[in-house]
Amino acid sequence: MLQEKIKNFPKSCGVYWMKDAAGHVLYVGKAKNLRSRVKSYFKKESKSRFQIDFLMRRTADIEFLVTDNEKEALLLENTLIKKHNPRYNFLLKDDKSYASLKLTHHAFPALFITRDVVKDGSLYFGPYSSAGALRQTVDWLTKHFQLRTCSDHEFANRSRPCLEFHIGRCTAPCVGKVSAEKYASQVDEVKLFLSGQKKELIQKLKNRMTHASEGLRYEEAAHIRDLIAYAKETLEKQKVMHHGGKNYDCLGFAATKKESILCILVVRGGTLIDRLRFDFPLTPTLSPILSQFILQYYGALMDLPSQILLPCKLEDLASLEEILEEKSGHAVSLSVPRRGEAAKMTAMAIQNAKHWAESKIKTEETVIERLQAKLSLQQAPHIIECVDISNLQGEHAVGSLVCFADGKPFKNRYRKFKIQMTKGPNDYAMMYEVLLRRFRRALEWPAPDLLLVDGGKGQLQIALKALADLGLHQQAVIAIAKAKGEEKSDKIFIPGQKNPVSFRSNSPELLYLMRIRDEAHRFGITYHRSLRSKALFASPKNPKI
Repeated sequence: MLQEKIKNFPKSCGVYWMKDAAGHVLYVGKAKNLRSRVKSYFKKESKSRFQIDFLMRRTADIEFLVTDNEKEALLLENTLIKKHNPRYNFLLKDDKSYASLKLTHHAFPALFITRDVVKDGSLYFGPYSSAGALRQTVDWLTKHFQLRTCSDHEFANRSRPCLEFHIGRCTAPCVGKVSAEKYASQVDEVKLFLSGQKKELIQKLKNRMTHASEGLRYEEAAHIRDLIAYAKETLEKQKVMHHGGKNYDCLGFAATKKESILCILVVRGGTLIDRLRFDFPLTPTLSPILSQFILQYYGALMDLPSQILLPCKLEDLASLEEILEEKSGHAVSLSVPRRGEAAKMTAMAIQNAKHWAESKIKTEETVIERLQAKLSLQQAPHIIECVDISNLQGEHAVGSLVCFADGKPFKNRYRKFKIQMTKGPNDYAMMYEVLLRRFRRALEWPAPDLLLVDGGKGQLQIALKALADLGLHQQAVIAIAKAKGEEKSDKIFIPGQKNPVSFRSNSPELLYLMRIRDEAHRFGITYHRSLRSKALFASPKNPKI
């Protein structure tokens, strides 16, 4: 039926999306030729790739929208992915996992660590992978280049220098102790340092040292001499990758059976300053996901490099370059290097991504295998669901269900339940109700490899009863109880065993289960508080919101 429908698709450029039987969008893609691209999913060679076969077995309908050109298709694809968050597309989460340095837009700028990059006229450096190292960098820069650390509000309202001035860490621009010209020179030196422009910075500092010495300011000259030595040492630790002094990012890909890992090597001023990592689910094809990543990630950056080196060629290269140029105000080249230093950098990025992938596989498989053995499970617990109950003396009672897949939250399978049948503070009855409602929908919601319930032996017995009443005797289930009093660790209870399973308090397996339980509690308590707030602020005339 779908293949007959596709015969009527146009041969135009546009966007298509696949939906399941419930109408949920599973995947969004773009194509130069809609009919040709969508037909390719039904070819034998495509179905031999398990990701595509997995997707197509769940696809009940396919729709499309024609666009005027490839650029419009790329932008529309990105919009639809953000709107629907399809399971088989990549969506870069706004989790602010990487920090940046912000040099504020002010007559006397301050330097801060931030995870919010916005268009406010400030100058941003980064992102950087290590927030701890970044804090040390900021502390060192503010100390030696004497930039202010106060907020703009404090700056505007200060009438005398603060302690930072008296201990030599700030030149006190707030009360006019330094001219705008001299402070701007301090800021320029910080910019050179953060941009990795070693030669320019050292020369500028040497000029300052000579000027101070000629003016008989020997203490200042000695301070600058020490600053030169430290700057040389710090910048020389960073690996110089390209003598041309260019700014570019180099992307490398690696895939496991379940997900893809992307490594970005960040080169500024010809110096490798950082490497960044991004994990996302495995998708039908890698080329589209790389295009989506570039559009989402670089579309959110304030300062784009002039060149981005890629591990593979993209069909929408020209459209991406045009979009990034419009966004950044300068040309951004996307290319696949074939030889020379750039090709070596690409190989290094790919190698880093492969190393991360191999390491992650070993870690995850070890934890999952140990859990299977420790809990005497028939199959490895790759998919774990956890149920928790939240209420206040029976009021605004809710149940929460979270799902983890191979160590990561699987938020498409999160569910929340408003308790309907149970009255009063009865956690057992509430747990029974939630489990019945969840597993009655076993066909629509696939069963997990392991069900985890929050509580002790009582909750475990209730879970077993609910599953038995539904005829689901084969469903694996355990319970987790928080440590009480002087107990060192949480306890894990399994069916048919009186005493809890013994885990070391710091074992990765126990910590993994605790992490899932804590996420279920967070998800549930958030919903519970939301209901309480709505009830609290409900109108007396219309108490239901």
